[in-house]
Amino acid sequence: MRKEKGFSMIEVLLALAIGGLVLTAATSLLITISRAWAERPATRDAFDAHVNGVAHFLTAVLEEATLPTINRSGDQIIDLQRPVGFSESEDPLVHFFLREAPPLLVWPDGPASRVHCYFQFDESDGLSFLWFSELQELEKNDEGRLEPEDEDDLFKTQISPLCRQVFYCYYGEEDDGPDDIKEWEILDDLEEDVESGKYRIPAFVKLVFKWDDEDLERTITLPIKRISPTGIEEEPF
Repeated sequence: MRKEKGFSMIEVLLALAIGGLVLTAATSLLITISRAWAERPATRDAFDAHVNGVAHFLTAVLEEATLPTINRSGDQIIDLQRPVGFSESEDPLVHFFLREAPPLLVWPDGPASRVHCYFQFDESDGLSFLWFSELQELEKNDEGRLEPEDEDDLFKTQISPLCRQVFYCYYGEEDDGPDDIKEWEILDDLEEDVESGKYRIPAFVKLVFKWDDEDLERTITLPIKRISPTGIEEEPF
């Protein structure tokens, strides 16, 4: 008889509790560093601290997205979607789901939960999150996904005004076999299949931060598969 595998309730609750503490700590660090940057003259040490704080925050957020939840087990962690208001001519954005939003994402009705986040980069504004909560009034789009009725219902939270470039890192080609030789490729834009028109999810995102004549780079892993509380890839039920 095949033994079914999954997570116990204790594992799920423990993972959520630990993930929440890590995410809260990362958010607190980012807020503290941002305030220090705004309230006193910028220095190279402050620049380093800001970049490290942003990288730590993004890593914690994406790790939180990998944690199993009772009713979203098996969902793809990272995908590419166009938020409401984006046209088909615009590239999709990196999208992920959070059961509980970090304190940095504030909305009028209190702490946000069941949040959909999108990475948005703009040369003038830097790196931001576009996001909405499933507690808002939503409607189904043409693809059957729930989203706000209007782009004005999306919230925008700036993560770093000092992020000036974003690169997408791919390993090999999408149709490579296990025996094919693979190489890393770093692109300015998401990789698109010309025939199908579909975009490929990168393995990493490289962020370039600029201040005066200083540049710093940080690479953020985009987790594709859900990870169990033990750090092992989740097995299906």
